[in-house]
Amino acid sequence: MEIFVLASGSKGNMTYLKVGDIKLFIDAGISYKKIKDKMTVYQENMYDVKSLLITHEHHDHTNGLKMLLKQSFIEDVYLTKGTYDALSVDVVCLFQNTHIITVDIPFSISDILVTPFMLSHDAAEPVGFVVQHDDKKVVVLTDSGYVDQSYYQLLSNASLYILEANHHPTKLMHSPRPFLLKKRILSELGHLSNDDAAWLMNLFVKDGVSKWVVAHISEDCNTIFDIEESIIKAFDDPTKIEVFYATQEGLPGIKI
Repeated sequence: MEIFVLASGSKGNMTYLKVGDIKLFIDAGISYKKIKDKMTVYQENMYDVKSLLITHEHHDHTNGLKMLLKQSFIEDVYLTKGTYDALSVDVVCLFQNTHIITVDIPFSISDILVTPFMLSHDAAEPVGFVVQHDDKKVVVLTDSGYVDQSYYQLLSNASLYILEANHHPTKLMHSPRPFLLKKRILSELGHLSNDDAAWLMNLFVKDGVSKWVVAHISEDCNTIFDIEESIIKAFDDPTKIEVFYATQEGLPGIKI
């Protein structure tokens, strides 16, 4: 498996997964031009991608969806009923094959197994994804105020995590953002802080070494230093993870 981040952050989110001949996108939160340009930079053929998974309807995850679908090479779209209903009619009418997925019920894309799991975010029916192929496992977990403990076993011992460490709470509270926005981000329907993310990763990674793509990093309320400080504080053994930082500029392919 190979994972590419096209963009990550409040200005747009999109991921590309490649498993042999099977290629899929997760979200489409950047413009079609940026999608095309980034795939060219990564030397990947965008038109080989036939499947799209959508985590939720927020603008930074669906901004480029309409123009992407208009190109007509995406054949299958996977999303929850809540997300489907929250998208505009002029977008969903472009779906070729719509697959309504249900939390906790795995589905297959060729020989890839995908398990959608519930997130806690202020969206209609947001989900994360566990993607498995052979002995490899990828967890995509962004845009959630917390993670329910019933998912700890499902999420443990993945080969790679795309997991958000969105903010440093003190910097967020001292930022010029409106109070209601700060309250939303800090709530159970908001985003994981650095300490939240590091604590979870230390819990999830038990056997061997995993890769952690730190995602959805706030540009004004967080820094790599802050995240690393949380990792050192939370981890019983920081050497059990290899850390990568995804930004709005993306992150080149990581093989697992």
